[in-house]
Amino acid sequence: MIETTTWKHNFTNYANLENINPNKQQQLQIFQPLPCKKIRLQLNNLFDEVPLKIEQLEIYSTPTDRKLVTLNGQTSFEIEPRLIEWSDWIDLDMRDNSFLSIEITSPNKTIHSLGMTISNDLVKTEDRTIQEPKYFFGVSAIQVQTNQEYERIAFFGDSLTNQGNYSAPLALSLESEFHCMTANFGISGNRILHPGHSTSQWSTSFGEAGFTRFDHMIANYQPNIVVFMEGINDLLHPGTGAPIDELPTAQAIVKAVKLLKLKCKKHDITFVPMTITPAKGNINGGVNGWSDKKEALRLAVNKELLKMPHIIDVASLVADGDRLKADFDCGDHVHFSTDGGKKVAKYIQEQLIRKRMI
Repeated sequence: MIETTTWKHNFTNYANLENINPNKQQQLQIFQPLPCKKIRLQLNNLFDEVPLKIEQLEIYSTPTDRKLVTLNGQTSFEIEPRLIEWSDWIDLDMRDNSFLSIEITSPNKTIHSLGMTISNDLVKTEDRTIQEPKYFFGVSAIQVQTNQEYERIAFFGDSLTNQGNYSAPLALSLESEFHCMTANFGISGNRILHPGHSTSQWSTSFGEAGFTRFDHMIANYQPNIVVFMEGINDLLHPGTGAPIDELPTAQAIVKAVKLLKLKCKKHDITFVPMTITPAKGNINGGVNGWSDKKEALRLAVNKELLKMPHIIDVASLVADGDRLKADFDCGDHVHFSTDGGKKVAKYIQEQLIRKRMI
Protein backbone atom coordinates (compact mmCIF):
# COMPACT_ATOMS: atom_id res chain seq x y z
CA MET A 1 0.00 0.00 0.00
CA ILE A 2 1.08 3.59 -0.71
CA GLU A 3 0.80 6.37 1.86
CA THR A 4 -0.88 9.23 -0.01
CA THR A 5 -1.27 12.75 1.36
CA THR A 6 -4.80 13.86 0.48
CA TRP A 7 -4.69 17.23 2.25
CA LYS A 8 -1.91 19.42 3.65
CA HIS A 9 -1.99 23.00 4.92
CA ASN A 10 1.00 25.06 6.04
CA PHE A 11 1.03 25.98 9.75
CA THR A 12 2.93 29.00 11.01
CA ASN A 13 3.64 30.85 14.26
CA TYR A 14 0.75 33.13 15.24
CA ALA A 15 2.49 34.26 18.42
CA ASN A 16 0.23 37.31 18.72
CA LEU A 17 -3.03 35.33 18.99
CA GLU A 18 -4.34 34.37 22.42
CA ASN A 19 -7.29 32.25 23.56
CA ILE A 20 -7.75 30.69 20.10
CA ASN A 21 -9.55 27.68 21.66
CA PRO A 22 -11.82 29.26 24.32
CA ASN A 23 -14.37 26.42 24.29
CA LYS A 24 -11.68 23.72 24.55
CA GLN A 25 -13.08 22.05 21.45
CA GLN A 26 -12.58 22.49 17.71
CA GLN A 27 -14.65 21.12 14.85
CA LEU A 28 -13.33 20.89 11.30
CA GLN A 29 -14.48 19.42 8.01
CA ILE A 30 -11.77 18.74 5.43
CA PHE A 31 -12.36 17.66 1.84
CA GLN A 32 -11.08 14.20 0.96
CA PRO A 33 -10.83 13.30 -2.74
CA LEU A 34 -10.03 9.59 -2.39
CA PRO A 35 -11.96 6.64 -0.96
CA CYS A 36 -10.14 4.87 1.84
CA LYS A 37 -10.22 2.17 4.47
CA LYS A 38 -7.34 3.49 6.58
CA ILE A 39 -6.48 7.06 7.47
CA ARG A 40 -4.10 8.97 9.74
CA LEU A 41 -3.63 12.60 10.77
CA GLN A 42 -0.55 14.79 11.09
CA LEU A 43 -0.57 16.44 14.53
CA ASN A 44 1.23 19.77 14.64
CA ASN A 45 2.74 21.63 17.62
CA LEU A 46 5.70 23.07 15.73
CA PHE A 47 5.68 26.62 17.10
CA ASP A 48 4.55 26.25 20.71
CA GLU A 49 6.65 26.01 23.86
CA VAL A 50 4.15 23.87 25.81
CA PRO A 51 2.68 20.45 24.96
CA LEU A 52 -0.51 20.33 22.90
CA LYS A 53 -2.76 18.19 25.06
CA ILE A 54 -5.37 16.12 23.24
CA GLU A 55 -8.04 14.71 25.54
CA GLN A 56 -10.00 13.25 22.63
CA LEU A 57 -9.73 13.31 18.85
CA GLU A 58 -12.66 11.89 16.91
CA ILE A 59 -13.16 11.56 13.16
CA TYR A 60 -16.07 10.45 11.03
CA SER A 61 -17.41 10.56 7.49
CA THR A 62 -20.95 9.89 8.70
CA PRO A 63 -22.22 10.62 12.23
CA THR A 64 -22.91 6.91 12.78
CA ASP A 65 -19.33 5.84 12.02
CA ARG A 66 -17.25 7.75 14.56
CA LYS A 67 -13.69 6.63 15.30
CA LEU A 68 -11.28 7.70 18.02
CA VAL A 69 -7.83 8.70 16.77
CA THR A 70 -4.96 7.29 18.82
CA LEU A 71 -1.26 8.02 19.18
CA ASN A 72 0.84 5.04 20.21
CA GLY A 73 -2.39 3.29 21.12
CA GLN A 74 -3.55 6.05 23.48
CA THR A 75 -6.81 7.99 23.02
CA SER A 76 -5.53 10.82 25.25
CA PHE A 77 -2.03 12.10 24.47
CA GLU A 78 0.30 15.09 24.13
CA ILE A 79 2.29 16.49 21.21
CA GLU A 80 5.51 17.84 22.64
CA PRO A 81 6.67 21.39 21.83
CA ARG A 82 8.35 21.96 18.45
CA LEU A 83 7.24 18.58 17.11
CA ILE A 84 5.01 17.14 14.40
CA GLU A 85 3.78 13.55 14.78
CA TRP A 86 1.56 11.19 12.81
CA SER A 87 -1.32 9.47 14.57
CA ASP A 88 -1.81 5.73 14.40
CA TRP A 89 -3.58 4.38 11.34
CA ILE A 90 -7.32 4.34 11.93
CA ASP A 91 -9.85 2.05 10.20
CA LEU A 92 -12.44 4.26 8.53
CA ASP A 93 -14.60 3.76 5.45
CA MET A 94 -14.70 6.94 3.38
CA ARG A 95 -16.10 7.49 -0.07
CA ASP A 96 -14.35 9.76 -2.51
CA ASN A 97 -15.11 13.50 -2.80
CA SER A 98 -16.53 13.76 0.70
CA PHE A 99 -15.73 15.71 3.85
CA LEU A 100 -13.96 14.21 6.85
CA SER A 101 -15.28 15.60 10.14
CA ILE A 102 -12.71 16.13 12.90
CA GLU A 103 -13.51 16.97 16.52
CA ILE A 104 -10.63 17.83 18.87
CA THR A 105 -11.03 18.26 22.60
CA SER A 106 -8.06 20.06 24.16
CA PRO A 107 -7.60 22.02 27.40
CA ASN A 108 -5.07 24.32 25.68
CA LYS A 109 -6.82 27.63 25.18
CA THR A 110 -3.86 29.51 23.69
CA ILE A 111 -2.22 27.74 20.76
CA HIS A 112 0.22 29.45 18.40
CA SER A 113 0.83 26.62 15.88
CA LEU A 114 -2.03 27.38 13.53
CA GLY A 115 -3.33 27.13 10.02
CA MET A 116 -5.44 29.89 8.52
CA THR A 117 -8.04 29.96 5.78
CA ILE A 118 -10.53 32.45 4.43
CA SER A 119 -12.07 30.15 1.83
CA ASN A 120 -14.61 27.58 2.99
CA ASP A 121 -14.05 25.26 0.02
CA LEU A 122 -11.47 22.79 1.37
CA VAL A 123 -11.45 23.48 5.11
CA LYS A 124 -14.70 24.22 6.89
CA THR A 125 -14.53 25.57 10.43
CA GLU A 126 -17.48 26.31 12.71
CA ASP A 127 -17.23 29.95 11.63
CA ARG A 128 -17.90 30.11 7.89
CA THR A 129 -18.18 33.87 7.55
CA ILE A 130 -17.22 34.86 4.01
CA GLN A 131 -13.96 36.84 3.71
CA GLU A 132 -13.10 36.45 7.41
CA PRO A 133 -9.91 34.63 8.52
CA LYS A 134 -10.49 31.31 10.28
CA TYR A 135 -7.71 29.76 12.38
CA PHE A 136 -7.44 26.07 13.21
CA PHE A 137 -5.04 23.93 15.22
CA GLY A 138 -3.90 20.35 15.69
CA VAL A 139 -4.27 18.75 12.27
CA SER A 140 -2.06 19.97 9.42
CA ALA A 141 -2.20 17.01 7.01
CA ILE A 142 -4.14 13.83 6.23
CA GLN A 143 -2.89 10.60 4.68
CA VAL A 144 -4.73 7.53 3.41
CA GLN A 145 -3.53 4.19 2.09
CA THR A 146 -3.96 3.68 -1.66
CA ASN A 147 -2.97 1.18 -4.32
CA GLN A 148 -1.52 3.73 -6.76
CA GLU A 149 0.46 6.95 -6.97
CA TYR A 150 -1.28 10.24 -7.65
CA GLU A 151 0.22 13.41 -9.08
CA ARG A 152 1.02 15.95 -6.35
CA ILE A 153 0.61 19.69 -6.85
CA ALA A 154 1.98 22.20 -4.33
CA PHE A 155 0.58 25.72 -4.16
CA PHE A 156 3.46 27.84 -2.87
CA GLY A 157 3.15 31.50 -2.01
CA ASP A 158 1.96 34.19 0.36
CA SER A 159 -1.49 35.22 1.62
CA LEU A 160 -2.99 35.09 -1.88
CA THR A 161 -2.33 31.34 -1.73
CA ASN A 162 -2.74 30.81 2.02
CA GLN A 163 -6.20 32.39 2.21
CA GLY A 164 -7.48 29.92 -0.34
CA ASN A 165 -9.75 32.17 -2.39
CA TYR A 166 -8.06 30.96 -5.58
CA SER A 167 -6.07 27.93 -4.36
CA ALA A 168 -8.93 26.14 -2.56
CA PRO A 169 -11.45 26.10 -5.45
CA LEU A 170 -8.60 25.22 -7.81
CA ALA A 171 -7.51 22.37 -5.52
CA LEU A 172 -11.11 21.15 -5.22
CA SER A 173 -11.44 21.00 -9.00
CA LEU A 174 -8.03 19.40 -9.61
CA GLU A 175 -8.66 16.76 -6.95
CA SER A 176 -12.23 15.84 -7.86
CA GLU A 177 -11.92 16.09 -11.65
CA PHE A 178 -8.30 15.16 -12.36
CA HIS A 179 -7.36 13.08 -9.29
CA CYS A 180 -4.39 15.32 -8.49
CA MET A 181 -3.51 15.64 -4.80
CA THR A 182 -2.77 19.19 -3.64
CA ALA A 183 -1.14 20.95 -0.69
CA ASN A 184 -1.27 24.59 0.39
CA PHE A 185 2.19 25.99 1.24
CA GLY A 186 1.08 29.59 1.42
CA ILE A 187 2.09 31.81 4.35
CA SER A 188 0.46 35.20 4.78
CA GLY A 189 3.06 37.96 4.78
CA ASN A 190 5.76 35.71 3.34
CA ARG A 191 8.49 37.21 1.15
CA ILE A 192 10.82 35.45 -1.28
CA LEU A 193 13.99 37.21 -0.18
CA HIS A 194 13.52 38.03 3.53
CA PRO A 195 12.17 36.26 6.62
CA GLY A 196 9.43 37.82 8.69
CA HIS A 197 10.83 40.76 10.63
CA SER A 198 8.59 43.77 10.83
CA THR A 199 6.89 46.17 13.20
CA SER A 200 3.64 44.39 12.29
CA GLN A 201 1.96 42.42 15.10
CA TRP A 202 1.83 39.52 12.61
CA SER A 203 5.59 39.48 12.02
CA THR A 204 6.28 36.06 13.57
CA SER A 205 3.65 34.46 11.34
CA PHE A 206 5.36 35.66 8.15
CA GLY A 207 7.78 32.73 8.30
CA GLU A 208 11.25 32.20 6.93
CA ALA A 209 12.14 33.53 3.50
CA GLY A 210 10.30 31.75 0.72
CA PHE A 211 13.60 31.06 -1.03
CA THR A 212 14.77 28.81 1.83
CA ARG A 213 11.46 27.26 2.90
CA PHE A 214 11.01 26.17 -0.71
CA ASP A 215 13.66 23.51 -0.05
CA HIS A 216 11.68 22.15 2.91
CA MET A 217 8.57 21.94 0.75
CA ILE A 218 10.38 19.94 -1.92
CA ALA A 219 11.93 17.57 0.61
CA ASN A 220 8.78 17.00 2.65
CA TYR A 221 6.10 16.92 -0.03
CA GLN A 222 8.01 15.90 -3.18
CA PRO A 223 5.52 17.49 -5.59
CA ASN A 224 5.28 16.84 -9.30
CA ILE A 225 4.14 20.42 -10.00
CA VAL A 226 4.67 23.66 -8.06
CA VAL A 227 2.23 26.50 -8.71
CA PHE A 228 4.17 29.53 -7.49
CA MET A 229 2.59 32.90 -6.63
CA GLU A 230 4.91 35.04 -4.53
CA GLY A 231 6.74 38.36 -4.72
CA ILE A 232 4.10 40.97 -3.95
CA ASN A 233 5.22 41.21 -0.29
CA ASP A 234 8.83 41.79 -1.36
CA LEU A 235 7.50 45.04 -2.81
CA LEU A 236 4.67 45.79 -0.37
CA HIS A 237 6.39 45.35 3.01
CA PRO A 238 9.50 47.58 2.70
CA GLY A 239 8.55 50.96 4.10
CA THR A 240 5.36 49.60 5.69
CA GLY A 241 6.80 47.76 8.69
CA ALA A 242 9.95 46.34 7.15
CA PRO A 243 12.96 48.60 6.43
CA ILE A 244 12.66 50.48 3.16
CA ASP A 245 16.21 49.46 2.24
CA GLU A 246 14.91 45.91 1.89
CA LEU A 247 13.06 46.91 -1.27
CA PRO A 248 14.77 44.62 -3.79
CA THR A 249 15.75 45.25 -7.36
CA ALA A 250 13.74 43.62 -10.09
CA GLN A 251 16.85 41.61 -10.98
CA ALA A 252 17.04 40.16 -7.45
CA ILE A 253 13.45 38.89 -7.54
CA VAL A 254 13.81 37.47 -11.04
CA LYS A 255 17.08 35.75 -10.15
CA ALA A 256 15.51 34.16 -7.08
CA VAL A 257 12.51 32.86 -9.05
CA LYS A 258 14.80 31.42 -11.71
CA LEU A 259 16.88 29.69 -9.03
CA LEU A 260 13.69 28.15 -7.63
CA LYS A 261 12.94 26.86 -11.10
CA LEU A 262 16.41 25.26 -11.21
CA LYS A 263 15.75 23.61 -7.85
CA CYS A 264 12.60 22.12 -9.32
CA LYS A 265 14.37 20.98 -12.47
CA LYS A 266 16.93 19.14 -10.34
CA HIS A 267 14.10 17.07 -8.85
CA ASP A 268 12.13 16.68 -12.11
CA ILE A 269 9.40 19.02 -10.84
CA THR A 270 7.42 21.27 -13.19
CA PHE A 271 7.67 24.86 -11.98
CA VAL A 272 4.67 27.07 -12.82
CA PRO A 273 5.31 30.70 -11.81
CA MET A 274 2.69 33.47 -11.79
CA THR A 275 3.14 37.13 -12.63
CA ILE A 276 2.92 39.54 -9.66
CA THR A 277 -0.43 41.28 -9.24
CA PRO A 278 -0.73 45.02 -8.41
CA ALA A 279 -1.55 46.65 -5.08
CA LYS A 280 -2.16 50.37 -5.60
CA GLY A 281 -4.48 51.74 -2.93
CA ASN A 282 -3.40 49.32 -0.22
CA ILE A 283 -2.82 50.75 3.26
CA ASN A 284 -0.29 48.66 5.16
CA GLY A 285 0.79 49.57 8.69
CA GLY A 286 -1.12 52.83 8.40
CA VAL A 287 0.77 54.06 5.34
CA ASN A 288 0.39 53.66 1.60
CA GLY A 289 1.84 50.29 0.66
CA TRP A 290 2.30 51.02 -3.04
CA SER A 291 4.21 53.64 -4.98
CA ASP A 292 5.21 54.41 -8.54
CA LYS A 293 8.63 52.89 -7.84
CA LYS A 294 7.09 49.64 -6.59
CA GLU A 295 4.79 49.50 -9.60
CA ALA A 296 7.76 50.01 -11.94
CA LEU A 297 9.56 47.14 -10.18
CA ARG A 298 6.48 44.90 -10.53
CA LEU A 299 6.27 45.57 -14.24
CA ALA A 300 10.00 44.97 -14.71
CA VAL A 301 9.80 41.65 -12.84
CA ASN A 302 6.76 40.51 -14.80
CA LYS A 303 8.42 41.39 -18.11
CA GLU A 304 11.21 38.93 -17.31
CA LEU A 305 8.95 36.28 -15.78
CA LEU A 306 6.87 36.21 -18.95
CA LYS A 307 9.93 34.83 -20.76
CA MET A 308 9.94 31.71 -18.55
CA PRO A 309 8.37 28.44 -19.67
CA HIS A 310 5.04 27.49 -18.06
CA ILE A 311 4.44 31.07 -16.84
CA ILE A 312 0.79 31.95 -16.16
CA ASP A 313 0.02 35.63 -16.49
CA VAL A 314 -2.49 36.11 -13.67
CA ALA A 315 -1.69 39.83 -13.51
CA SER A 316 -3.13 40.43 -16.97
CA LEU A 317 -6.38 38.82 -15.84
CA VAL A 318 -6.85 40.75 -12.60
CA ALA A 319 -5.08 44.09 -13.17
CA ASP A 320 -6.49 47.39 -14.29
CA GLY A 321 -3.24 49.25 -14.75
CA ASP A 322 -1.55 49.48 -11.34
CA ARG A 323 -4.51 48.28 -9.30
CA LEU A 324 -6.79 45.25 -9.01
CA LYS A 325 -9.99 45.24 -11.02
CA ALA A 326 -12.99 45.80 -8.76
CA ASP A 327 -14.49 42.35 -9.41
CA PHE A 328 -11.29 40.68 -8.17
CA ASP A 329 -10.62 42.98 -5.19
CA CYS A 330 -11.74 41.90 -1.71
CA GLY A 331 -11.55 45.56 -0.67
CA ASP A 332 -7.96 45.94 0.56
CA HIS A 333 -6.60 46.28 -3.00
CA VAL A 334 -4.24 43.30 -2.60
CA HIS A 335 -6.24 40.14 -1.97
CA PHE A 336 -8.78 38.37 -4.12
CA SER A 337 -12.46 38.37 -3.26
CA THR A 338 -14.29 35.06 -3.01
CA ASP A 339 -15.81 35.41 -6.49
CA GLY A 340 -12.61 36.90 -7.90
CA GLY A 341 -10.58 34.00 -6.52
CA LYS A 342 -12.87 31.51 -8.24
CA LYS A 343 -12.30 33.32 -11.56
CA VAL A 344 -8.54 33.13 -10.98
CA ALA A 345 -8.83 29.42 -10.17
CA LYS A 346 -10.75 28.76 -13.39
CA TYR A 347 -8.17 30.72 -15.41
CA ILE A 348 -5.20 28.85 -13.90
CA GLN A 349 -6.86 25.49 -14.49
CA GLU A 350 -7.54 26.40 -18.12
CA GLN A 351 -3.89 27.35 -18.52
CA LEU A 352 -2.68 24.11 -16.91
CA ILE A 353 -4.86 22.15 -19.31
CA ARG A 354 -3.84 24.21 -22.33
CA LYS A 355 -0.16 23.79 -21.45
CA ARG A 356 -0.80 20.03 -21.02
CA MET A 357 0.43 19.91 -17.44
CA ILE A 358 -2.71 18.11 -16.24
